[in-house]
Amino acid sequence: MAELELTRTPGDKRLYALAGAGTLRLKGWTSRSATAEAGELRWEISHKGFLKTVYEAADAAGTIVGSFEGRTMSGGGELRWGERLLELRSSSIWRERFALVDDGRELATIEGKSWGKRPVKVGFEDGASIDQGLLLFAAFVVRALAEDASSAATVTVGA
Repeated sequence: MAELELTRTPGDKRLYALAGAGTLRLKGWTSRSATAEAGELRWEISHKGFLKTVYEAADAAGTIVGSFEGRTMSGGGELRWGERLLELRSSSIWRERFALVDDGRELATIEGKSWGKRPVKVGFEDGASIDQGLLLFAAFVVRALAEDASSAATVTVGA
């Protein structure tokens, strides 16, 4: 199994690179949006809604090409990328680890934690081909879910 890590680039606390896929540049003080880049391609990722976990990715023309709508109870949710309908399925009760599933087939596992030097690990079968934009979007979403879980745990402990 091949493994990649989303890693903060030296000298820039807002820029993270996922080797072989591209980069994520965080925007704003809440880090709820980012710009993803893979070669010449660029997507703007943003958080939508208030009570639901919803993220969207728009291409350079402003067309929504990706979306994620979370499920409250399971922590996972439905992820769309282009015409593909996928699922981020929780795969651990102890960590924020998710399987990226396409029509019942696991494409990758993505483990997230709130931001740091290495906030996301991605594992996939050698030779697996996953669209770079999809991989960056899924990594951002899992990192956001991990951050939400971390915030919820802090509030619970504080209460």
